[in-house]
Amino acid sequence: MRHISFIKATSVVFGAAMLLQMNLTCTSAQTATDAPRDAYTANDRMPDARFKADILVVVAHPDDETMVTSYLAREIFEEHKRVAVVYGTRGDAGHNEVGPENALAMGQIREIEARQAVGSLGISNVWFLSGRDTASQNVLNSLEHWGHGACLDELVRIVRLTRPSVILTLLPGFTTGENHADHQAAGVLATEAFDLAGDPAAFPEQVSPVGNPDGNMNLTEGLRPWQPEKIYYFDNPSHDISAGHGPQYSSSEVSPSQHISYGMLAARAFVNHRTQGADKVQRAIDEHNLEKLQDEDMRLLTEPVKLIFGRSMVPSSRTDDVFAGVVPDGTAFAHLSHSDTAPLSEPALMIGDPWSFYHDFWKEHGLEDLANLVPTELTVKVGGSLSLPLIIDNPLDIPIDVNIEGKAPDGWGVIPASSVSVGPQTRYFLRVRSSAPATRLAGWQNFTISAQMGPKSIGTVGIRVELSTGWVAPL
Repeated sequence: MRHISFIKATSVVFGAAMLLQMNLTCTSAQTATDAPRDAYTANDRMPDARFKADILVVVAHPDDETMVTSYLAREIFEEHKRVAVVYGTRGDAGHNEVGPENALAMGQIREIEARQAVGSLGISNVWFLSGRDTASQNVLNSLEHWGHGACLDELVRIVRLTRPSVILTLLPGFTTGENHADHQAAGVLATEAFDLAGDPAAFPEQVSPVGNPDGNMNLTEGLRPWQPEKIYYFDNPSHDISAGHGPQYSSSEVSPSQHISYGMLAARAFVNHRTQGADKVQRAIDEHNLEKLQDEDMRLLTEPVKLIFGRSMVPSSRTDDVFAGVVPDGTAFAHLSHSDTAPLSEPALMIGDPWSFYHDFWKEHGLEDLANLVPTELTVKVGGSLSLPLIIDNPLDIPIDVNIEGKAPDGWGVIPASSVSVGPQTRYFLRVRSSAPATRLAGWQNFTISAQMGPKSIGTVGIRVELSTGWVAPL
């Protein structure tokens, strides 16, 4: 009896010990599982996939996207590419073809029209920068009026949010034709954003982890640096500049999935821009005679989309397909390397802004090919005047005297000779003017400006001018 009692007592003690150990183990595991999760780890979540884009289009005004709409339709409907669009302004400096609303009120209408236009292609991610519509040919006027730094901050943020493989934007260059400074500004900003969005040191507050993810008033943004892989340009010049400089895509080709031409898809999108005269395109569609329209809008809707190769971070030749070489997960950021320009050792005559700006800009962003794309040219209105900015750079330690002479084409006002004194280590700014003829002269009008320092030439500047009877923005 005593032996049995001992065994029972031992069993009870052992069982109690085992239960205690199990309880402690469970309590320990439960404590580890129930430990509060640090909200800071929300910074490790994947970026929001709703805003991922394959193509980011950056333009200046509502309806500018028309220049590439037929290509976008091809990529969206046949290749299932995701597209987002950024407008630099709301286009509030134009005039209204439909109602009395103008200025800021019309800008609000044009934002809606733009969203409806690209929405017809299934594009829903659309942003507007804080730029203001600026009537000028000089890109520096637009960049100043837009608020260059603020708009660049906004655009870099959008690139990091959308993480595009390819950026399509307007040409950062000076051409005859429409040559709107806002178009150029969109291209300048897009190029800068292409080079900055992958750099964690650029706008670092955008890519700094959020300090309090489960609370309010977070002041950093939690984005990730992103390097787009390619950038292409497009333009609307009075003469073709794109041949051999990039891929081209037919607008007359019929979409296998939509059973109409890509140009017709572009036309159906364009009809939403009613304040900009799109009603005539709608009437032409309704009457089945779209091809008979003979105006600028029809040309943009039916001509091939002609792209100009900018830069690629992946292996790709100039005329390859836009997505040739593109890798799905993006590419690593790399600082652009370029050689420093040797300082001048002798006085020189140079053309002034905006051309001077572009010479520096292209080199800074690895776009030296654009310097050879278009000669120095300008559109001048019949009966108006040419005003050509110049720079005399004197790197010497002594002052110099310079004589300026200009040669104008027949029918233009004579450019008077002048003399200027330029101090040591100084850049001297001046301009020459010539009045345009009252009637349009065909062909290029060629001007030459030369500078002499005593018997020695210090440079010659040439520019070709196209006369226009239409509206021409001021320089």
